[in-house]
Amino acid sequence: MEKTQAEEKHKQATITSLRLLAASPKSGQELKKKLTEKGYPDEIICRVLEELGVQGILDDNAYAKDLVNRLTQGKSSGKYKVAFELKRHGVPEAIRNELLESITPDQEFDRALEQARMKWMGWATLEPPKRKKRLYDFLIRKGYDFQIAQEVLRKLMKEPLGDEV
Repeated sequence: MEKTQAEEKHKQATITSLRLLAASPKSGQELKKKLTEKGYPDEIICRVLEELGVQGILDDNAYAKDLVNRLTQGKSSGKYKVAFELKRHGVPEAIRNELLESITPDQEFDRALEQARMKWMGWATLEPPKRKKRLYDFLIRKGYDFQIAQEVLRKLMKEPLGDEV
């Protein structure tokens, strides 16, 4: 009797996991947290996560790569924002480090400059100090390093019409 109850719980946990993953991609840690919140025992959760991993349904590496791609290409986020989101989503440290190393400073600078140019032109009517502060704050919020934000500002100030208001 007890064995069939455990098997039933396992089936329910597997179905719940598949539904959660169908709704949106998740890391192993996120899925484990959701299953724990639903009251499944740890041994069943570990077994389900292992089975999903073996089947290729749950892959933290693929999930993390997709997340980095969405953040860098889709939202043009900087390295600090990417690192924060990877950690927040429960991506293991080894995978986080590997993916963060793949983001080159040149790529990050180019993305920051592209974002900054759009904002810079939109704020053309502002006084120069206010305009610079807004742009700097914007880049920091997007997750760019302060040095990249300063370099971008310097570059924009040197461009034609860069410091005219």
